Amino acid sequence: MAIGNSENSSHGGTELTEGTKARSYKGFTPWSYRKGSTLLHRLPAGFKLAFLLLLSLAVFFPGSEKRSFVILSVTALFLILLSFAAGIGPKSLLRGSGPLFFVVLAVFLFQGIELFPFGFNPEGLGESVIFCLRLAAAFSAGTLLFAVTTPGEIRKSLSRLETALCLEKLKIGLSISLMLGFLPRFFEIWEDLNLAWKCRAGKNHLSRLIVLIPLVIERMMFNAADTAMAMEARGER
Repeated sequence: MAIGNSENSSHGGTELTEGTKARSYKGFTPWSYRKGSTLLHRLPAGFKLAFLLLLSLAVFFPGSEKRSFVILSVTALFLILLSFAAGIGPKSLLRGSGPLFFVVLAVFLFQGIELFPFGFNPEGLGESVIFCLRLAAAFSAGTLLFAVTTPGEIRKSLSRLETALCLEKLKIGLSISLMLGFLPRFFEIWEDLNLAWKCRAGKNHLSRLIVLIPLVIERMMFNAADTAMAMEARGER
């Protein structure tokens, strides 16, 4: 299945175009902006970034299992309410989180199962569940942030923070905004290639990951090179 060369032929290009339309129809690309005029869309980007930072600290703050479950439950309810307020719905918050399944599986295998002697570790299973819920909360919060905030707004907010702290020469804001900008781009590339795979009757087997992951990495490297060339052309180094 020559998915990597699909853009070089008119037939493959058509499939990717149709795939993009289908993706747009079903919802939106994970971690990408969705136009709207809600209160969350109108809030300053700096405020939303600060909220994301505080929420992440609260979710990953160490503590007892009971305390962690309470914090995660409150966080989940809060994110669900915010998703309705943003007009995207809670189902969209975890869209595109499939690759996290392997991280979750690895955590369960290493913490929840004992090999010698073989058996389950109840304490390890509890810690695994909490860790997986923390990942889901952080992913959902990131999805919500990017759904109501454009990359340009994030960059302007970080630039103002740099100016206030007299750190313009370090260009920390530019580096962070570029890093954040590549996240939705990754999901966009993954969604397009995954849809192209399905258009060719590809199955959801391990072979799909073996084929798609190298292609995603290749596309991301090309995208990074194009971004670097564009910045150099504008005199940014």
